[in-house]
Amino acid sequence: MSVTRVEIFERLRTQMAKHLELDADSIELDSRLVDDLDADSLDLLELILALKGEFGIGVNDGEVKYLLTELARFLPDVGTGGQLSDQELAEVSRRLSVGNIVEFIADRVGAGV
Repeated sequence: MSVTRVEIFERLRTQMAKHLELDADSIELDSRLVDDLDADSLDLLELILALKGEFGIGVNDGEVKYLLTELARFLPDVGTGGQLSDQELAEVSRRLSVGNIVEFIADRVGAGV
């Protein structure tokens, strides 16, 4: 049974609310993790680990940089023709929205509409 993007969003929002200590209703698809939800690099790491548990997305030690590079594919105007610099990775982290992460998870788990 496949999961829908709406289900992914609801499950992701629950995890984010827990890890970021926010009200789940304040988390929208267009909320940006850093600018809107005040997530820092440790929060992002904890969220990545939570995604592994919640959705079974394989993220091994040392793969955070790879994961951010993969997430960059879901951002408009970000070229991912190879390895991203640390500055580019920081920009990806800053620009990530909840919707970008939903699309990334949907891509990884083969979600339906």
